[in-house]
Amino acid sequence: MSKIDSLGFRRLFLPAFLGLLLAGCAIIPAPTRSARMGGSDPLGGCADFFASLDHRTMEARVLDPGAFRVEGYPYLRVNRFLASFHQEAADKVAFTAWVDRMQAIDQEARKYEIANLPPPPGPTNDQAGLNARATSCGNLLKAADFRDSEQQAALPKMVTVPDEYLTLPRVLGLYPITSLFVSHGVSNWHAEARKTFSTEPPVGWQTIRYVPAQTGELSDDSRIVASAKRDALGIPNYPSTDLEALFRIHAPVWEVQAEAEYDRIGIPIWTSKGELHIDTRQARTYTLLSFARFGKEILTQLNYIIWFPARPKVNALDIYGGELDGVNFRVTLDKNGAPLLYETIHNCGCYYEAYPTRRLKAREKIVYAEPPLILKAPELAPSKEIMTVAMESRTHYVQHLYPAARQSQPESAAYDLMDYGELRSLPDSNGGRRSMFSPDSLAPGSERLERWILWPTGVVSPGAMRQWGRHAVAFVGERHFDDPFSMDKMFIEND
Repeated sequence: MSKIDSLGFRRLFLPAFLGLLLAGCAIIPAPTRSARMGGSDPLGGCADFFASLDHRTMEARVLDPGAFRVEGYPYLRVNRFLASFHQEAADKVAFTAWVDRMQAIDQEARKYEIANLPPPPGPTNDQAGLNARATSCGNLLKAADFRDSEQQAALPKMVTVPDEYLTLPRVLGLYPITSLFVSHGVSNWHAEARKTFSTEPPVGWQTIRYVPAQTGELSDDSRIVASAKRDALGIPNYPSTDLEALFRIHAPVWEVQAEAEYDRIGIPIWTSKGELHIDTRQARTYTLLSFARFGKEILTQLNYIIWFPARPKVNALDIYGGELDGVNFRVTLDKNGAPLLYETIHNCGCYYEAYPTRRLKAREKIVYAEPPLILKAPELAPSKEIMTVAMESRTHYVQHLYPAARQSQPESAAYDLMDYGELRSLPDSNGGRRSMFSPDSLAPGSERLERWILWPTGVVSPGAMRQWGRHAVAFVGERHFDDPFSMDKMFIEND
């Protein structure tokens, strides 16, 4: 091989080799252990219990990756929203509320992890007992770990959430250079999206329309939000009936330009072959509650998530196509329960779009390295109108956002609402249960060829579907869909 041929060979295969090397990198919320392990008292027994349970969880590969562990406190987990309160949780009442919420996140995650554990040998499978002991041991350790102010002061230093970007790929992938090309591609997509976006209904589309199933009269959303009790951190506590009512009030119409089965929404299931599949015989929208910090307010966010069987490939070299696709439509409500901001992403974290109402104005200088795509929202009267999210066939890009009368939804199929937590423990074909997401947060089988090209951005497996709370929404710089301050970084209130 000549010197020139050798150089060309290295140029061609070195990037591919590095991409292959880094393909196994992932961000997994590893369990932590209490310093009380090995003790002969009840505290030591509880510390040993958590270590044993986490060991079983790791061995069985059923770790729930939606939130991160707090080092030294195995009964706590934290997300980006709760991590943002480490300074506000100074007084005893606020600190207690903060710790209780982190414990609640852990208990919820353990509920799914325990449900997904393979049953032990023998007739006994005491899931209820394991959950009960996780609660009682968590309470016992919590009382002992935070008896005095010195112990309380040590916690905020341990409450951290890593970003969704890997440093090593950015270093090896010459990120300062490759990011320029990525930024150019993002700018091109933004320009195209601005051209095709409309707040009017699509014209000439053959569509499927999915509307929320009607289950009685709608409640007064302003009453629900304005009267919600708040804890010492200012976070609303919604009774389950009020939360269900909020999700019903703001549930959208999904309108999809329909060409084939891949444009129908459905329910994720595990097949007998151990593969994820979307069963389109029943339409479903998954709901998830989140919060934003906007100025001094803590605002309620309603997430509506749907799944498609695939984004079909145009050809064998299509880097964006593959199995599974989906969209997350988020509605941020103001303190009186009125919509203030709409947003969409695909369930890979890709294609972020913001649609502010006229009560918001984009900041003159947005500090993100990759500017977000900001469009506009149509005006809507929630009591009389329903927002329609219209997506094109195959890519499922959101191209239209427009209001429609609630009482006039011709030729529509009804969808039901289901808590997003269902996806964290689905029945499998062997009589057990399994999360839709692997411990690395990715949905197995949803990988895209683009991961071999975009790995220098540091995003784990770009294009793959992933669990909520783990969405990077920019390839240049850093930006997360669950960043509680993202709205505040992009917008100010219109005078």
